[in-house]
Amino acid sequence: MNSKQWIKRLFLTSLIVVVLPASIVIGFTYYIDPLWNFDHKNKYNDYQIGFDERQQKTNYINSRKNFSYDDLMIGTSRVTYMNEHQFKNEKVFNYSLSSLHIDEYLPYIEYATNKNGKDFDTIFMELYVNSYDASTINTNRDPSTYFQKSEEPFYRITSLFSKSTFDSAVNNYKISKANYYIGPRSYTRDNVGETTYSNDRLQPLWERFKAAFEDTTTRPFIYDDKYKQKLLALEKAFPNTKFVVFTDPIPSKRFDLILSNQEQRQAYERWFKDMVEVFGEVYSFQGHTPITTDMNNYFDWFHYYPAVGDEMIAALQKPSQHKDIVKIVNNDSFRKYIGSVNKKKETQ
Repeated sequence: MNSKQWIKRLFLTSLIVVVLPASIVIGFTYYIDPLWNFDHKNKYNDYQIGFDERQQKTNYINSRKNFSYDDLMIGTSRVTYMNEHQFKNEKVFNYSLSSLHIDEYLPYIEYATNKNGKDFDTIFMELYVNSYDASTINTNRDPSTYFQKSEEPFYRITSLFSKSTFDSAVNNYKISKANYYIGPRSYTRDNVGETTYSNDRLQPLWERFKAAFEDTTTRPFIYDDKYKQKLLALEKAFPNTKFVVFTDPIPSKRFDLILSNQEQRQAYERWFKDMVEVFGEVYSFQGHTPITTDMNNYFDWFHYYPAVGDEMIAALQKPSQHKDIVKIVNNDSFRKYIGSVNKKKETQ
């Protein structure tokens, strides 16, 4: 064998041994697309695990050639279970993220607004109990790191070479093939959150939550004196947008525990006062309602099932038809609302 033939054979062998397998891995990762860098759908990527929601949803925005929505929805992991497609006559993008801290709201809303090319008509925004707790430290990465990565010139291609991305692609392939995922949250390719968690763990989880709540020595509660300023910053940043602020439907048993503490009860009243003064009105799903008193609606003491999210969306659109689960709190009804939740606590 002469030298030319040897080089040719070496090249072909290298191609088979190195390049071909790498191409298969890259092609497979692209086909499943666990980082949402592309917008294709198939039967093997219709279940997607939300392993890095901040990056995935930001990539989702940038992978759409025409990211154009009427409204935005934003909140914590609870709101990821609210199906954006349940809104009637409105195109809504759900940019909700796990453990979203109050300090993260503004940058993520600003980013989505810039990508939308115009102000959103409405921002449906969850504000939740403890979002006003200054002792809750924001440990999440700076939002700009996700924005910058998503917009890097070759990021969509280089991400296909990542082992962690490939591993996620394999997991997504398996659960999509089985058409079933056992876990807290998976997504469809249309940004719809789902869960298969059951609520058979509620009692042991309750004992842990109650003990942690009552042990104020480990993490004392402090109302954030800058909380109202943060809300004002949101309202000021989007003067042409209507904010529909709503609260998390806390299970009534947990809600009662919160209000049983005088300091927490005073903070709760201050929280509503701050929200109403900034936004004019708040859609409260809290208190004792058909949702909050039925623990079949929850799979833990913080998260409700997607069907509850559907009910909440219906109530946000037509509150007059859903007075049993939502109360609109404004300057006129503020005192009556605070009195009603305290009274219900006292009569339990």
